[in-house]
Order: sequence, then C-alpha cells, then structure tokens
Amino acid sequence: MKLQSKPAMPLLEINDLTVDFETPEGTIRAVDHLNMTIEPGEVMGLVGESGSGKSITAKTLMRLNPGNARIQAQSRIQFHRDPSVDVLKLRGRDLRIVRGGEVSMIFQEPMASFAPAIRIGDQIVETIRLHLGHDRQTARRIGIELFERVGIREPEKRFDQYVFELSGGMRQRAMIAMALATKPKLLIADEPTTALDVTIQAQVLELMMELREQLGMAILFITHDLGVISKVADRLTVMQRGKMVEQGHAQAVLHAPMHGYTRKLLDALPHLNDLPQPPTERPAPLVSINALSISYPQSGRRKAEAFLAVPEVSLELPRGQIIGLVGESGSGKTSLGKALLGAAPISGGEVVYHTDPPLRLTGKGRIDRRRFARVAQLVFQDPYSSLNPRMTVRDIIAEPLEAMKICKSREEIDRKVIEAAQRCHLETSHLRRFPHAFSGGQRQRISIARALICEPQFLVADEAVAALDVSIQSEILTLLRELRDELGLTILFISHDLSVVANLCDHICVMQHGKLVEQGSVRQIFLEPREIYTQSLIASIPVIEAPRRQDLLVTL
Repeated sequence: MKLQSKPAMPLLEINDLTVDFETPEGTIRAVDHLNMTIEPGEVMGLVGESGSGKSITAKTLMRLNPGNARIQAQSRIQFHRDPSVDVLKLRGRDLRIVRGGEVSMIFQEPMASFAPAIRIGDQIVETIRLHLGHDRQTARRIGIELFERVGIREPEKRFDQYVFELSGGMRQRAMIAMALATKPKLLIADEPTTALDVTIQAQVLELMMELREQLGMAILFITHDLGVISKVADRLTVMQRGKMVEQGHAQAVLHAPMHGYTRKLLDALPHLNDLPQPPTERPAPLVSINALSISYPQSGRRKAEAFLAVPEVSLELPRGQIIGLVGESGSGKTSLGKALLGAAPISGGEVVYHTDPPLRLTGKGRIDRRRFARVAQLVFQDPYSSLNPRMTVRDIIAEPLEAMKICKSREEIDRKVIEAAQRCHLETSHLRRFPHAFSGGQRQRISIARALICEPQFLVADEAVAALDVSIQSEILTLLRELRDELGLTILFISHDLSVVANLCDHICVMQHGKLVEQGSVRQIFLEPREIYTQSLIASIPVIEAPRRQDLLVTL
C-alpha cells in the first residue's frame, strides 16, 4: 500500500453530525456528534454492529432518511466540489445533481433496490438520462457498456431482463453498474457483499477496486465484516451506538486497536487457526440419504422437463455431530436441506431417519407431520421475517406444540416453553413481549427455542447466522455447540461462510451444481482439499492477514 501525502482539501467533510429519531417510545439518538473526512480517491471503511449508526450515516449523506429523522442544526456535511456545498442544505434540482449523480450508492439488497416490474436496463437508462442528459439511444449504449465493464456476460440480453431473472452475483454487478452510470466522485457501498458467496464476493471486491483506480472515485465502504474491510480500506472508522470510537489507518486499527469495542469485534471473528481434530470415532448415522434426487417443475411450461436441482446424492449424517454443508448459490445445498424436512419435491431415492421405528421420506406418500415434528426442525436464516410480529414470544415458541396437539394442557405447554427459553438463554420475564422489542441475536434465540420445543433429534440451520453481526454470530454459534453437547442433537449447518463452518462443524460436505463433490473432516477440507472447486472456495475467504511494517505507518 502506497502512502501518499494528503490533498489540500478532503472530498467530503462530516462535522458534528447528529441524527435523532422520533418514536412512540421517545427520541432515539442514532448518530451522535460524528466527525469524519473522506479524501479524493480513498476507500474509507465504516464498521460497527447493527444499531451503531453506520447505515443511518450513509442514508443521511444521500438525504434518504425517513420522515421521523431529525438532523440537529449544528450538523454539517460539506461536499467539496465546484462549488462546495453543504449536502444538508440542498433542495430540489441542486440535491438531485449530488444525490445519485456526484454521490451514488450501492445498497445491500439489489432485489429491494430495483423495481421488479421494470426491466433493469430501462431503470439504468432513466438514471443516465436524468443525470447526464443523454438521449435514450446513447443512454442505452452507455448502460450496456457498463454491464460489460462490470463483468456481466451477454450484456445486451441481461440489460433487457428483470431483476428476478439474474443470479445474486449478477444483481450486485448490475447495481454497481447503475451506481457508476453517473460517474460519481463518491460511491457509498452499504454492505454490498454480505449476501454473496465467497467466490462472488471476491470478484465483486476486486471489481470495485479496479473501478476505483480507473475512475479515481472515493468509496465509503460500510460493513460488519472486518475480513472484507481489511482487503479494501485505506482508513477505517469504527462506530458504536452512534458514536465514532476509533479512527485511523485501516491496518493500524485492525492490528493494533486502541478501543475495547474494536478489540471485541476482532476477538469475535471466526478464524482458521487451530482447526479441530476429527472425532476419533464416527458415530452411527441418524440420517441416511440414499441416491436422493430433487426436481422442480418448470413454471408456465406444461411439457417442459422438470429442473433437476440435485441428482442422486448419497450421504450419512452422524448422530450428535454438526455437519457443515457449503457451496455457492445454486449448488443445491438449500434444496437438500428442505428435502430432509419434507419441504422439497423428492423425485428419486429416499431419506431415512434411524428412529424407533425408522422414518422414511420419498416422493410417494405423505409423512406423519405430528411424528416428524418430534424428529426434525428448521432454524430459519432471517430472524426478522420468520417470527410473527403479532404474536408474543411465548406464543411463538409454543406454536408447534399447539399446532401438533402434542401437550395435554396449557400448563404443560407453559412449562416446556420456559424450559426451551432458558435453554436458549432467554429471560422468561420477556416471554410476554413481541419480536420487535428484541435484537437480531435475541430473535434468533427465539427461533431456536421454537425449533427445540418439540424435542427434535435433528436440526437444519439454513444460513442461521448470515444476517447477524460478528459478536452476536459468535454467541449463536456457542449456543448451537452447547445444544449439541447437552441434547445430543445432530445439526446440518448450511452456510456460504466457510470461516464460520470451520469454527463450528465436525464434518464438512461441499456441493457444486447439485452434486456432492467432496466431504471430510474440517482439517482435511481446509488443509488438504482435493477438489479444485473446494480450493477456490477456501482461497476466496477474506481473512485479516499479518501486516507489513510499512502498512502500519500512519501519515500524520
């Protein structure tokens, strides 16, 4: 990393930014007297857990805060262009020139950012015409060139498609293309790679750094992933509860943090050191998967052949172990997890649960749902959308018992609810509250308690920590290990985050294009991977590497 002298004036200057939100519970301070500068052409990393104020800061820069936001009078966001302007004072056309023009933003979830009923190309053409004044034909040509520049294959074809027709990686590339369409001086990237597989994430990060060099733009890169930020940031700002607690050269902050909160974030990171030794004995299987095939009918095409998502996979899941299932989007890992729960169409083979008596899942016949609930349960990825906001925590946890009529009395249900809540380290005094009153980690504990209420032997955890901050993620992983040890659970842990899998699992299975391409102990998969695909997954993991001495020198 080259150390350059500071330019005479920063590109962006945030002075004493303070943002409050008016809520029914009172005034909440989201950003508290924040000061930060971004130099021309640099990447400023902004990190912190949910609720730290980093996304509110980004939305304030773009003037996209909701109506109940109150920006305090002393706040200043000075954008040094010709002429310099205070973004907070801009109105009408002047604001539009800056927002979406000279300052552009990549949002975390492209599916929520593109209009689903309008072709992606039409949306990009509209943006180019609005900010650059080109006619439709010229705007279309520029848009297609941008698609090609960000690495989208068949750019003309993709330009005329809808967002739901693109893969996750393509959607994010399309979002980057739209953000770059106006040639911004500052690009705000808010968690741009959180939902991406490690290989696609590596490609997107490399692309953003290439475009930064080519276009000379600055980037405000917002993330809770310190491994990612170590790969891209020149400087780093750490936020906690709305306040800036640490700021400096990225490598200096990551390798010699001064604040306890920064050290806490770093300590919570999964690491690839001291990988666990494989179990001395492989227990008998709880679940046997025999030549399992999963097919989905092609919607709207009566005579079309069904799409074969998983062709003839065979696998055994040992009792009392946590088995990691990894692979990129489209690899079939979620389809396999659903099939084990009877929630995906089995077109061939079978799943056998070695219970007493054995329980078989095939494509023929129905299963006894009441009995199956006592055998296998699912922990969802998103604890926000998987909990009914109109139900109390008590009723959410009790719902499976009541639906399956497993208990004979309300007293028995309440006793089991309290046991499940305590097992997941939830306060029993909170059982009468609603989901909105809890943090993401607490909501995931509620989801796990609900899954455990029927006393299953097997859990499928599909990306169960993907939406959580690193410290909360660490707590949930610890809880899963405790439950495995205490209850003898067998857990299928589906994830695209290999560093998490390495720290949690006993055994790892790798899927690609619906096929099981490799499996083995954690040490074998990470230290001696046999397949090129597995090697590429591991090589793409963003880790904080030991710094060179010159990278720790901070320009005063």
